[in-house]
Amino acid sequence: MSKLQVACIEKGLFATLIKNLDKIARAVAIRSIRRKTPVDNQKILFLNFSGNYECNPKYICQRLIDEGVKFKPVWGVNDDTNIGPGSFPAKIKTVLRESYAFYREISSAKIIVDNGISLATVRYPKKKGQYVIETWHGSLGIKKFGRSSNKDRLWLARAEKQGRITDFIISNSDMEDDIYREDFWKTTPIWKFGHPRNDVLFSGEDTAAALNDRIRARYGIPADAKLCLYAPTFRDDGDVSPYVLDYERLTKALEERFGGSFVILTKFHWRMRKLMNSYRLPDSVIDVSDYEDIQELERIIEVGITDYSSWIVEYILRRKPGFTFATDVQNYAGHERELFFPLSAMPFPTSSDIDGLIRSIKEFDNEKYIAECDAFLKDKGSVDDGHASERVVGEIKKLMAGE
Repeated sequence: MSKLQVACIEKGLFATLIKNLDKIARAVAIRSIRRKTPVDNQKILFLNFSGNYECNPKYICQRLIDEGVKFKPVWGVNDDTNIGPGSFPAKIKTVLRESYAFYREISSAKIIVDNGISLATVRYPKKKGQYVIETWHGSLGIKKFGRSSNKDRLWLARAEKQGRITDFIISNSDMEDDIYREDFWKTTPIWKFGHPRNDVLFSGEDTAAALNDRIRARYGIPADAKLCLYAPTFRDDGDVSPYVLDYERLTKALEERFGGSFVILTKFHWRMRKLMNSYRLPDSVIDVSDYEDIQELERIIEVGITDYSSWIVEYILRRKPGFTFATDVQNYAGHERELFFPLSAMPFPTSSDIDGLIRSIKEFDNEKYIAECDAFLKDKGSVDDGHASERVVGEIKKLMAGE
């Protein structure tokens, strides 16, 4: 064996040793902070995988603020989270995840609200007197994520841990109840209240008008243009070819079928944005990938297009036209992700190429579509009605009061 090979082995062993020692020291430090920090009955820590003010935790937090509940909100942010002016309500304290200050905050929180497996990821062992509320981040999603389909062993181990420490989990349907029970939350009490993040889809015209004005001003969108959102999910292999559209033909078809002048918005999954930087969008298409809250976009658009993303199933709560466009369904469903049901089982006209998408738009039957949306939601046992945040906050107030 050469000296170089020996050096490489020694370096690898040393790096592994340092890593293991760091993990041990970290665990000791976390447990020390946890033990010495008392629980504050008014403190609520919010976590999500992006660190941004979005998803179900946002709408729960905002409802608490709007109701004037006396509480201390803390939000765990990431290194790349936008914490500039206006990114969070003034009342919220932000803290960098996995910092010393973070573990002080999480150790003192009475309630921890998470939309994924963030708590397990930061390796914090919940203590007596604390409650973990899991909101999850899907909504009648078509993609499986449990043991039968996920090949990421680390993610699965963390999901198992998250399931064990969760006190309550929020559901919006019978289908979601069944999914929870199948894998990581077999006995966790379920709050079938609807998803708080979907409340905005039921909001009044004043709220919609304010969102519309703000979003159009941010991206320079003409006031009279109708909006179509194209927001596909990510691919594990980083392939961007399924994202390529003939935007000119798409715009023309939308205007022909639905009238008026259309602007297409694109929102690419955060895992794919760097890869999409090399793909130049037409000047007429506006990339809104940096807009954190997709529900707010759903509230103001006229047409939605995706492939396998669950946002489109939330969007049908508005009964607005939606389409699925998936050029790689055989490879995706056969190798990358298992699906709970085929795309054709959803209300959306489904296409595997641009010609099919254009044809689906031109032949869109709105009356038939609405009937199929109603039937789909009824079949899945959907309970979303715009009051989920209100119900969740009602339970949180009981927990804070010790009831």
